[in-house]
Amino acid sequence: MISLPSAMTFNTDAKKNGPMRLPTYLTVRLTIVAWLFFSTLVFSELAAVEPTNTGWPQWGGPNRDHQSAALGLRKSWPEGGLGLVWKFTNAGFAYSSVAVAEGRVYSLGTQDSKNFVFCLNANSGQEIWRTELGPAYTNDHYNQGWGGGPRSTPTIAGQRLVALDDGGNCCCLDASTGKMHWQTNMISDLGGTFPNWGYSESPLVDGNRVVVCPGKVVDDPNKSEFLVALDLETGKKVLASSGYSDGAHYVSAVKHTVDGVEMYITASQSGLVGFSASTGETLWKNGSSGNRTATIPTPIAWDRYVYHTSGYGAGCVLVELNGRDGKIAATEVYANQEMQSQHGGVVLVDGNIFGYKKGGGFVCQDVKTGQPKWSHRITGDSSTSVIYADQRLYAYGESSGTCYLIDASSAGWSERGKVTLPEQSKLPRLSGRIWAHPTIAEGKLFLRDLDLIYAYDIRE
Repeated sequence: MISLPSAMTFNTDAKKNGPMRLPTYLTVRLTIVAWLFFSTLVFSELAAVEPTNTGWPQWGGPNRDHQSAALGLRKSWPEGGLGLVWKFTNAGFAYSSVAVAEGRVYSLGTQDSKNFVFCLNANSGQEIWRTELGPAYTNDHYNQGWGGGPRSTPTIAGQRLVALDDGGNCCCLDASTGKMHWQTNMISDLGGTFPNWGYSESPLVDGNRVVVCPGKVVDDPNKSEFLVALDLETGKKVLASSGYSDGAHYVSAVKHTVDGVEMYITASQSGLVGFSASTGETLWKNGSSGNRTATIPTPIAWDRYVYHTSGYGAGCVLVELNGRDGKIAATEVYANQEMQSQHGGVVLVDGNIFGYKKGGGFVCQDVKTGQPKWSHRITGDSSTSVIYADQRLYAYGESSGTCYLIDASSAGWSERGKVTLPEQSKLPRLSGRIWAHPTIAEGKLFLRDLDLIYAYDIRE
């Protein structure tokens, strides 16, 4: 801090003494003050474009729509790629993506026949804690021809962390220490049955509720309990769905409100379904985007619309919802084959759906009409996962381990750079690929391939 003299006398009689002149020492001090004021303005402007500390606290980012609110990210990447901040090599076998909050990275893995949740320092990659969940699951439990291990992303809710492993162990831990608060199993405790490739959804935390889909199948749909909500503090069941019987697939639920009706929206082999968040009753269904093999992508819900897609010949659908007297009417706007996302999901930006159509390349689709605007085939990759941040799309190739930075434009594929993993995992992935989605948080891009996690600096 520079202070001026507390008492100063100026001679302001210009007619008598000529133009006013300040003493030399005062002129210097005022110049310094002016420079500091100008610098403050400049640095304030620079600070405005620094990445915001929004984090990525769950699957799909803050709003489960695969978008980051971060600003101040690089709009193009240099020819030689990005600066690697750190590499972590002990994440274990898993397809789980990472969640990031308050300088910490969280995910799941399996190693030495044990499943675990772990926490890293986001700035250094140093491990802070890991907590075992129990024995790893094998081919005796579900089909592991594409690889075993956890495949869901933890959800961070304040000081609580909620995680679900491939065997259906849903648990709540202390986010700071990894201490276990409670644990329940989707099969033995909640009556669910193993999906063909293991439990893969990422738990939704809604206030004091943990929403998951055990997929309990019984003859009476009113007793099926396909979806349940657990108390965040105790793990006790506080809500169960009714009127819908199906096995669990691989979709992560979202919460949405239309005309004052709060609902949980998810999907299974039977397609989209919405449940009342207050009673659990089935509000609406649409079967156009389900498939018997593996329904995976997360629905996108906004205003009174829901968009969903899945692979294996299913295609995509746009549904319009209208509520009255606590009920919901669902009208199909369109259903077609112009988007079939198998693993990588899609993102909605400025009225356009972006994602990789199985067998058709990376596609931009008009969300209102369902018609494609452009497509682009990526050499060496049959699919990518995709997320969005600060005017750009990040498409992560399942085979090449290359993440492409592209414009979120309806005009065509415009690549602004790419980075390829310096090394892919040496673990035996069998028929599996790189299926952990990218994460953007705290000025970094996080890319995972089974036991390896890379953190890149993407700040301007």
